[in-house]
Amino acid sequence: MSIAAKTAVVADESWIKGITGGSWDFIPGASLVPITANENIEREHLRDVELLVLEVDAHVPATLDRLASVKRMQPDMEVIAAVKNADLKVMRSLLRHGVSDVVKLPFEADELIAEICSVGARLAESRDVPLAPTISFVSALGRSGSTCILHHLADTLVHDSDHPIRCCLIDLDLQAGHLAAHAGIDNSRSILSLLEADERLDQDMIRNVATKASDGVYILPAPKQILPLEQVDTDQLLRIVALARAEFDIVLIDMPSAWTTWSLSIAAESQTVLMVTEQTLDHLRQARRYMDLFREVGIPASKVRIVVNRSTRTRARTISTQDVADTLGAEVICEIKEDRGELVQAVDEGKLVTELSRRNVFAQGIEDLADSFADLANESRS
Repeated sequence: MSIAAKTAVVADESWIKGITGGSWDFIPGASLVPITANENIEREHLRDVELLVLEVDAHVPATLDRLASVKRMQPDMEVIAAVKNADLKVMRSLLRHGVSDVVKLPFEADELIAEICSVGARLAESRDVPLAPTISFVSALGRSGSTCILHHLADTLVHDSDHPIRCCLIDLDLQAGHLAAHAGIDNSRSILSLLEADERLDQDMIRNVATKASDGVYILPAPKQILPLEQVDTDQLLRIVALARAEFDIVLIDMPSAWTTWSLSIAAESQTVLMVTEQTLDHLRQARRYMDLFREVGIPASKVRIVVNRSTRTRARTISTQDVADTLGAEVICEIKEDRGELVQAVDEGKLVTELSRRNVFAQGIEDLADSFADLANESRS
């Protein structure tokens, strides 16, 4: 077993006693630092450390202050939080401090080793391979059209790029995802096999599961069966995304409507969060709630971009796109006009609307949206 980063475990001595000996001895160069949760961490404890396992109690301010101090001293160091009882509130606190990897207390040696290996491998991959940019697509409300926009944007980015690129679409709407149906592809191979792969997960598995939808566009589909969201392992999912980023040039992620610790972690690590909304009070209220949640977990408004779908400009429409921007405190980068039927026909046939008509108003809106992300396509590795 090899670890790609020098590791230190900082926790109370009572916790550390539970992992010494046995399989832990196979972790080369790892140091154990037994200090209580209220003690400060000195710089010498962190010398040459790339990966830190740190005891954190989100209900004890002193431990969060210690975490913040560590991140100030070593902002690029990966931190795995060791937490006794991790819930959504705790994860929100950790995400605000830049931590998305968690193990439970008391330590279980095998679990801790697996987590260290997973994060260490991610660090090694990030050093050796430039990772593709990611955009997470979020619907303010159901049926806002984000999946359709994502699929069409991927195709447009690929075709408009000034050099050949490959775009990966990951359907993380694990209970209602229908990206495969949009693209007219089979989803017998799905992201579920990657989630269940555990330590066998590698880039070969990513390549095998990714299904070609069109030239340059590949999809990791949601499973056919409904998958309980609480059963998803955050670290495994982050590794899937990291491997996809190493394999492809752009990664677009279709997010679920329900927020969980893992979906917040994915959004937090994305370069851009693209929220699709409409010019209605219901959409704006929910979008505002999402923006408040993002602020709570440390996702800045500057990372969020807004797309107004089914945009209309009539006297009956009292909410303007400027009202949307002002209400959400984020930039509206595109308005996509309401389609009059061609889009529905294309979706029913598992096609892109551009296959029916490139003069379609929806297709024209996607071209405008693609212009906003042209730099991603043209500067991506190939």
